[in-house]
This record gives sequence, C-alpha cells and structure tokens, in this order.
Amino acid sequence: MNKTAVLTRRTFAKAGLAAIGTAMLSSYAAPGEPSAANNALPTVRWGKFEITRLLVGHNPIKGTSHFSKELDQEMREYFANQENGLKLLRRCQQLGINTCQMGGLNIEALLRAFYAEGGKMQWIATFYSAPGQGKEELARIMKMDPKPIGAQHYGATSDRLMREGKIDLALDTLKMLRDAGLMVGLCSHNHEVIDYAESKGWDVDFYQCSLYHSTDGLNPKRKGEEVFEEPTRQAMLNTIRQVSKPCIAFKVLGANRHCATPADVEAALRLTFEKIKPTDVVLVGMWQKYKDQVAENVGLVKRLAQVA
Repeated sequence: MNKTAVLTRRTFAKAGLAAIGTAMLSSYAAPGEPSAANNALPTVRWGKFEITRLLVGHNPIKGTSHFSKELDQEMREYFANQENGLKLLRRCQQLGINTCQMGGLNIEALLRAFYAEGGKMQWIATFYSAPGQGKEELARIMKMDPKPIGAQHYGATSDRLMREGKIDLALDTLKMLRDAGLMVGLCSHNHEVIDYAESKGWDVDFYQCSLYHSTDGLNPKRKGEEVFEEPTRQAMLNTIRQVSKPCIAFKVLGANRHCATPADVEAALRLTFEKIKPTDVVLVGMWQKYKDQVAENVGLVKRLAQVA
C-alpha cells in the first residue's frame, strides 16, 4: 500500500474536522460532559467482571503506530507528557469505557497516577516475559493497586514460539497467571496459534486476536515486515467466530489503514462487530492530539455493537 495515499486520522482531523468532524461528533458527549446514563456502552460478562465492548489500548502511548516512523515519533513526543495519557484515560472513563488492555513499566506508571487521582478503570495486563521467566514481572503487576483483572500472554512471544515449533512452552506462563488468580488470555497475530490452542483445549479465559499480522507473521522469510492483508483479517475473524472462548479483537482499524475517512472507520468497526461473537470485545489504541477519537469510537461502538 502507498502510505502517501492514506490520510491518517491526524491529517483528516487537521484538514476536515470543521467540515466533517463537527457533524460526526454532534451526537457524542461534549468534552467535559458525562455521557448519558441511558446511552451506555454495551457490556459483556467475563466471569465476575463486566467489560465494555470497547477497550482502550496502549500502542499510541508507547509510540508504536505500526504505520510510520514519523507517526511513532509524534506519538512518543505527545505522550512524553504524562498528563496527556491521564487525559486520555479520564476521557475514556467519562464516556463509559471501563477496561483498558495495557502493559509495560511506563504504562504501569501511568496507571498508578490515574488510580492515585481516583480513576476506576479495570485493566488487563500484557505479560511480556518469556516461558520459564516472569516471576519478577508477575510480582510487580500483582503489587499494583488495583491489580489487573487478567493478563494476556504477549502476542509476539506466542508467534515466535509458534514459528520455532515451541508453542506448548506458553503453557508454563499461562499456568503461572492462572495460579496467581488472574483471568488468563492468549494473544497472537496469527489465527493458527489461536486455532491450535483451541484444538488442544488450553486453560484460558479469553483469546486476544489481531486482525492483521503486523510484524509477527509465521513465515520466517517475512519476519519483521508490516503485513496488513485482507485474507489475514478474514481468517482471524473466522477464528474468533468459531472458538469457544470470548475474544479481544485488536488492530481492527488496521493500525491507521482504515482511518482515511469517518466512513472507513465505521466500515472497519461494522465489519468487526458483524463477524465476532456477542461475547467478544474490540481493543482500539487512541490519542487525542487532533480530535476526540474516544468520542468518535464510543459513539460508533454504541451504535454498532447493539445491533451486532
């Protein structure tokens, strides 16, 4: 794909917010105002937890756009000011998102600051440690207040193990998370990993499923490439629909590739909700530098998830 032909959300917001964005946001809560109680985000129940069908993720906060080095750098500079991360989480909570899926030391610092000021959002941790390791990481996240409600085995690790024929080693990490009393998730960018775990009846509570390979495909000849292809999206959506466990679908907007226009954003989310199960949720990275992406996404999910 020619990236110069793709309008980023940033470019769209700067060029067309006055003409288009105002109309889009007219039905959303204005900044600083709470959303209507009778227009709440739909939720699903996973065990004892009620989870909104829209979660906020951490890639923009980490400066990982999966789109361009320039966008990575701009995101890093924006979120270098922790206040911008706090504003994002506050806005998510204000408009009804009750769960984030995030991980890493800088994210934990942001969450501690958010909780210290009274933030109430639940969080599902990304667990980065390789099999046979992780005791220190687990001890660290379990000291958080509040603790995560769950943790997912890092997708890049899952994919690497699958490439190397060692995916069963992930079971050690999953058991460690289970023994800690957390909801247990397996993340991957490849439907083959999820299909394998499902066929073996692995002890997990949820799968976290990327609709695109990104840099973590299973073909070693393409390792490190950004791969965003339609057959990949359709294959993972098919897996999500068929597995017995609830799923978190992510990269639903193709890491900015489905964001050229408001209609593109809506179409990507609509397709996702039409294909996934009623027990599934979507995870979207957001940032607020140029427009109110939280309001945009919340408004769409309220409408699309209700009819899925």
